[in-house]
Amino acid sequence: MHAVVKNTPGPGAVYETWPSPSKPGLRDILVRVEATSICGTDLQIYDWHELMAHRVKPPLVMGHEFAGKVVEAGREVSELREGDIVSGETHINCGRCFQCRTGNGHICERMLLRGVDTDGCFAEYHMLHESSAWLNDKRIPIEVASAQEPLGNAVHAASAAEISGNKVAVFGCGPIGACLIGLAKSYGASKIFGVDIVDYRLNLAKKMGGDVLINGSQENVVKKIMDMTDGRGVDVFFEMSGAPPSFEEGFKVLRPGGTAIFFGLPAKNIEMDVANWIVFKDAHIRGVFGRKLWGTWYKTAEVLKAGEVDLSKVITHRFALDEFAKAFTLMKSGQSGKIVMYPNRKPPSN
Repeated sequence: MHAVVKNTPGPGAVYETWPSPSKPGLRDILVRVEATSICGTDLQIYDWHELMAHRVKPPLVMGHEFAGKVVEAGREVSELREGDIVSGETHINCGRCFQCRTGNGHICERMLLRGVDTDGCFAEYHMLHESSAWLNDKRIPIEVASAQEPLGNAVHAASAAEISGNKVAVFGCGPIGACLIGLAKSYGASKIFGVDIVDYRLNLAKKMGGDVLINGSQENVVKKIMDMTDGRGVDVFFEMSGAPPSFEEGFKVLRPGGTAIFFGLPAKNIEMDVANWIVFKDAHIRGVFGRKLWGTWYKTAEVLKAGEVDLSKVITHRFALDEFAKAFTLMKSGQSGKIVMYPNRKPPSN
């Protein structure tokens, strides 16, 4: 088969022939990948950021977000059948450690990440254990099914703070941040500030329900938000970009006693003013990683079913898998929302 492979340490990747998955094990399923979407983590691997350079061991098939058709199932697979449309949870947990046995499988002590620690889904076929598979409603468009995992990130982040009736600032309006804004709108936030340095993404945030959109490269973010909140600040600050300036600006606009949710991954370590940003403000801080297994997936399915967030608005570009370099260049420019690639079919027109 063909796959997008991180073949050597350093920036870039290649589209090349890669061994097809072998016959499924007893509880494995073989999936024909119909759509696979690009995540910020994939871009960090592609550009070989420091965080990923310490973890990823090439050669490796990239990618972790996908939807596809089951073409073969192992003899002991109990819940899935050939023809089912599935997605896969990125976090491959052991099921036996303390975290897994206490309902925290998403932070398993022996966690492996699809497309980071194991071969991923930027390929024509992908093998996974049935315990990591999510059965999709066949009425969901295949590209939406591919991109529902990042929506799950937003659902998990949104569930970590009180949003209803509160003022919310979302720093980083990429696909996950835009989904979060849509959720905050649905959950009844009184005012939603979206902050980014790329107008394209701010327009995406506006489509998803952002009330005030601020380009941090052109405006004084702190002054504008404080002026529009009568000097009080916001109740909840979501850091979704990993960009160092957004941590400082976010804490400066967070009211005393407010809540800060960290989701974005900085490319390298950053400095924080612990005394003034956190201690003196009595700030509540919560890190959010991935999705709760499997509670967030069920919540996400209900969000899609109820139409609380129109995920199709976040999907802006589509490419064939062999056009991956164009897709990554576009994503890096910031002039896109969620980008979906098609390994086994011609992509729909953008």
